[in-house]
Amino acid sequence: MTSRLLVTGGTGTLGRLVVGRLRAADCDVRVLSRRSRASGAGVEYVTGDLAKDEGIASAVKGASVIVHLASEKKGDAEATRNLVRAASSQDRAPHLVYVSIVGVDSLSFGYFRAKLASERSWPTRDCRGRYCVPPSSTT
Repeated sequence: MTSRLLVTGGTGTLGRLVVGRLRAADCDVRVLSRRSRASGAGVEYVTGDLAKDEGIASAVKGASVIVHLASEKKGDAEATRNLVRAASSQDRAPHLVYVSIVGVDSLSFGYFRAKLASERSWPTRDCRGRYCVPPSSTT
């Protein structure tokens, strides 16, 4: 096994695919979920809520990388700040990977505004952060 990776949003559409790929690469995966789930098949599920700032500290503990895929139409920025705060409080701050949307800054729909607000709450220090925007489908 490699070092532990935490995936937020690991039960969502993109998250399930990412978790599957990480497991296929023999990664030790932990998924933060709002609903209690049985762990198995190399995936540990921990219960918590980013928006309510619950269960995050135990989820990030021991993670060397956090892949932040969780998102909602409302409260995304605060949820991201809660995650970053918990990650930053670790003795060794993990790498943080945030996946966004190409062109999010030019779209005015609710979900895209929430993603943009979350981007703008991204850390400038304290975490070894990575900011990822998927390639445009038109290129």
